Amino acid sequence: MNRLFIFCLILCGTSLQFENEWQNALSNAKFQNLSIQCMIDTATWLKSLELIATVSTECILTRKCTPMQEMILLQNLYAIQQLDAFGKFPTAGILEAKLIIDGSPQECERISGVKYETNYCYLALAPRATEAISPYLALRSAVCMPKSCSPQDLMNIYNSIDPILFDAKYAFCAKYDVVKDSAFWGFSIFLMVIVAISILATIADFLRESVFGLRSSESSTNIVLKILFAFSFWTNAEIVLSVKQQKEGHIKSLDCIRFMSMSWVVAGHSTLYFVSSEAVLPLLSIHKSLWNHIITNALLSVDSFLLLSGIVVSYMFFKKRPTSKTMRSPLTWIMYYVHRYLRLTPSIMIFIGFFTVYFAYIQGPQAASMGNTHLTQISGCKSDWWQNLLYINNFAAADGQTCYGISWYLALDFQLFLVAPIFIIALYISFKIGAALIAIGCIVSIAITYILYSQYKNMSADIVITDASGKFGTYLYDKPWIRGTPYLVGILTGYILSMRPIRLNWFLRIIGWMIAIAIGLACIFSNYQYDKGADWGWFAKASFYNFSRFGWSIAVSWVIIANHFGWGGPINNFMSHPIWQPFGRLSYCAYIVHWVVLFYYVNLGERPLQYYSLWQVYCYYAIPATFLSYVAAFFWSCLFEQSVAKLEKLLFSKLLLNNEKQSPKQNSWDIEDTKM
Repeated sequence: MNRLFIFCLILCGTSLQFENEWQNALSNAKFQNLSIQCMIDTATWLKSLELIATVSTECILTRKCTPMQEMILLQNLYAIQQLDAFGKFPTAGILEAKLIIDGSPQECERISGVKYETNYCYLALAPRATEAISPYLALRSAVCMPKSCSPQDLMNIYNSIDPILFDAKYAFCAKYDVVKDSAFWGFSIFLMVIVAISILATIADFLRESVFGLRSSESSTNIVLKILFAFSFWTNAEIVLSVKQQKEGHIKSLDCIRFMSMSWVVAGHSTLYFVSSEAVLPLLSIHKSLWNHIITNALLSVDSFLLLSGIVVSYMFFKKRPTSKTMRSPLTWIMYYVHRYLRLTPSIMIFIGFFTVYFAYIQGPQAASMGNTHLTQISGCKSDWWQNLLYINNFAAADGQTCYGISWYLALDFQLFLVAPIFIIALYISFKIGAALIAIGCIVSIAITYILYSQYKNMSADIVITDASGKFGTYLYDKPWIRGTPYLVGILTGYILSMRPIRLNWFLRIIGWMIAIAIGLACIFSNYQYDKGADWGWFAKASFYNFSRFGWSIAVSWVIIANHFGWGGPINNFMSHPIWQPFGRLSYCAYIVHWVVLFYYVNLGERPLQYYSLWQVYCYYAIPATFLSYVAAFFWSCLFEQSVAKLEKLLFSKLLLNNEKQSPKQNSWDIEDTKM
């Protein structure tokens, strides 16, 4: 008995029942509304299946294959391999409420091109009586079909098979064609031009320093050369990676907090991808571990960033202490807003262009198992990119489909930056007036949260428990009047930091650290019972949502103040080490790029994600994605962020030098770097 016959016998025998059922069902189905090429390729496949079944049966009966039969089996073996690549039911782990019936994407890919191109897809199945269902709640079964079959063709093929109790509601494929439209070519040309300019500037800058011995490219008096050297990767990289002793008064611990908060953001977002993992029941164990709340409450990292933004804006102002004349000048406040807009907007908007044009090329079985949701995000950017340009994308429609979802934080931060002068000016006039106004702002924010919870009592207390009504995301999650309390606390903290160092007894320092640590731990772990299923009333949920964020801001503020005034001891030595400086500078770009980097990283595998523990998620996904995000951020910062900063500095210096009423020194406070 030859080896081919043995292989076919084993292959056909191990999955004979499954394949015969599919083969018979497909052969007897009356396909309708299929594209012509899909119908041709499917017919070719079914004919090969029928041929290989007939010939292999003859070989089994005669216990011998003729050379002609061996050739037929060899030529049509792709058909049985294609069928073998299908997901099979029942499968292991079905009692864990498995929602993904996985197949073999590698086997499907190996036979691609034998007769036609194949495509590995997932059909989202639901009972025929069901009218509408989320793809995440549907049973997703893998199929390997001709690439000529569109998702609608796949659904039509499946729904033509009788008798089956399920309907195919959606179809998502690992490979799909991306149309290269005018936006693609326009952005690609723009990107190539910028890269070419950067390469030219880098070579010129390198030769300028190494050959001619000129240390700084900014020393040139030629305006054209200054603009060119703004794109120099050589000097931009030096700025980003420089580690130096900061001047007196610099808040040294902020860089460390930025990096820790950024890594926390990536850890939190990493867990979101496991919502669509293979089985449901393992995910329910997330709430059973108290320590898992360190990651599930990663939402607090956003409050850390808001706190830092408020601190830097306030501290820069009161450290420079502008004169009354400067405060009354319209130019001061025009520059205040223009600077912020110019520093933030180019980096994020160019990346949104990159996201819109190239994100669709991240394809594969993992993306398909998640429903190719990234295509919806791209569609949102094509229609609603202008909302990001105006920083109003956190007020988008309740369906949550905005352009580049994580940019809601940038809109929120910018909106709070717009109203920050009200509180800063109040503090400038009188500490009592400013502190009272900040207290009123916090009280109003807290009161609004209580009112909303009293009206929508079914809203969840945190993002871990799903709010089916969508009210949590619509009214609480990203609105400035709800999330503004950390920012206001930051403004007051920045004022305190600008004061002369405060002496504090060692005993009071220890008490302060103990209270701050206790508050921080309470904010992270106090919703443990709620996430396990405890029934909280609307008042309890509102209290947690209010005071977890407010308390976290107080705790982090203490850490910053204590380190700045020398009350931190070894903690200050660690958090204020110069090694954190590059990470702090890259935090803004790292936030911008991390969503794409994380999506790319989780799609490197060919199988749907399998949840085991949050420690597994952190070690295998969050840590590598954080590292890769900072690598990508380094290049993005050198290419765009630092270049724009130099051009903006050049523009402002020209405007200020041409202004007869004010000097650059008087306005220097408002052109400092106040981003996250």
